Amino acid sequence: MAEAVLVMLTESGGAQLPAAALEALGLGARIAAQFGASWDAALLDGDANAEEVAERGAGRLLAATARPDTGEGLYEAAVVAFERTAPRIVVLSRGAHLLEIMPRLAARTGGGCVSGVTEFRTDTDRLLVVASVYGGAARAVFGFQGEGPRIMSGAPGVASAPDRQRGRTVEVERFDVPPARRVKVVQPLQAPEGPRLEDAHVVVSGGRGLRQAANYALVEELAAALGGMAGASRAIVDDGWAPASKQVGLTGKIVTPDLYVAAGISGASQHMAGCSNARKLVAINTDPNAPIFRYADYGIVDDCLAVLPALIELAKAGAGRA
Repeated sequence: MAEAVLVMLTESGGAQLPAAALEALGLGARIAAQFGASWDAALLDGDANAEEVAERGAGRLLAATARPDTGEGLYEAAVVAFERTAPRIVVLSRGAHLLEIMPRLAARTGGGCVSGVTEFRTDTDRLLVVASVYGGAARAVFGFQGEGPRIMSGAPGVASAPDRQRGRTVEVERFDVPPARRVKVVQPLQAPEGPRLEDAHVVVSGGRGLRQAANYALVEELAAALGGMAGASRAIVDDGWAPASKQVGLTGKIVTPDLYVAAGISGASQHMAGCSNARKLVAINTDPNAPIFRYADYGIVDDCLAVLPALIELAKAGAGRA
C-alpha cells in the first residue's frame, strides 16, 4: 500500500539548498520508493530554491509566502503544510528549530516522532527506523504505532540528494503562515557568514592533547593546507582555546566530512556523536587504548604536537605538486 510522504524543509533559503535539506529530500525519496509512492515537499521558510526542489523530483510543492521570524512561525507553517497534504510519513530537515517543531507537530497530529534516523526498514507494511541513542553509543529500532503520521528527521549523511532533472517543473502552491501567538522577536538572529563547518569536506579537530591554546594554530594550519576547516572538542572550547562555533560533538556541530582528523582527542561518546559518520577518520593520540581508535580508519599512536607539523609539511607539498 502506497504511503504519502511529505518532506518539510525548515531551512531552504540562501544561494543554494543546504546539505541538511538535500539529505532530507533524499531520505523522503528513498522511503517513498520503498512504498511505491511519490513524495511531496513543503518549504516552510519561503520559496527560495523552489526550482531546485522541483528538479529533485517533488510531486507536489508547497511554499510559505514569507519566511517566519521564529521557530513558532515555522511550526505554524508545518501545521498548514500537513493539513493541506495529509501525509502518512513526514521527513523534517535538520535545523536550528527542528526540536521545537517536530514533537509539537507529532502531538498536534496524533503521530509519533524520531530524530537522528540513520536508516529505515520495512516489516510487511510497517515502517521501522533506526536511530542513535545514549550519545551515539548504541542504536535502537523504533516502530510507530497508531493511526497518526510517522514523523522523523535524518542523521547527517543518512541519504544522498535525489538526482537533479534540469528543467523539470512543478507548480508552487503558496500558503500564508498564521502569526506566531506566543513569541515576540526582540532581535532577529543573524545568519552566520562564510563557509559552515557542517558542510566542510575535510575537518581537522584538536583536543586537550594540544596542551595549550597556542598550539590550536597547528590544527588550523593543517585544515587550511588540506582545503578544509578546523574543529575542536568541547574540552578546549570550554577552556577558551577555540571558539564555540568550532565545537564538534553532541552539544556542538554534527559533521560528515570525507576526512576527519582528530588530534589529541580521546574519543568520548559525546564527541564521536558529532563525527562518527565521517567517511574516513584519522586519530592521533599518545594513548593506544584511547576510545577514539575504536572508530578510526587510521590511527597514529604518537604526540599530536610532533605529528601535526609533519602532516602540514606533507599536505603543503602535495598541494604544490597539484
